[in-house]
Amino acid sequence: MSESFFATYKKELIHTKPWPTVKHVKNDTFDWIETYYNTQRRHSTLEYLTPQEYELGYREISQIAA
Repeated sequence: MSESFFATYKKELIHTKPWPTVKHVKNDTFDWIETYYNTQRRHSTLEYLTPQEYELGYREISQIAA
């Protein structure tokens, strides 16, 4: 699972523009994880929920009704 995360991280953030300093990379990495990766991006290993939804206990309606 970590290999998939780092492949996504590189594709969606790191290789998108030149980085003038390591500080810029660190700041943008934090923003990418906190504002996109954990809150908006759906993950197949979490039943296509975002990590935030998964942690809050969201489930698909079909699972709740069963």
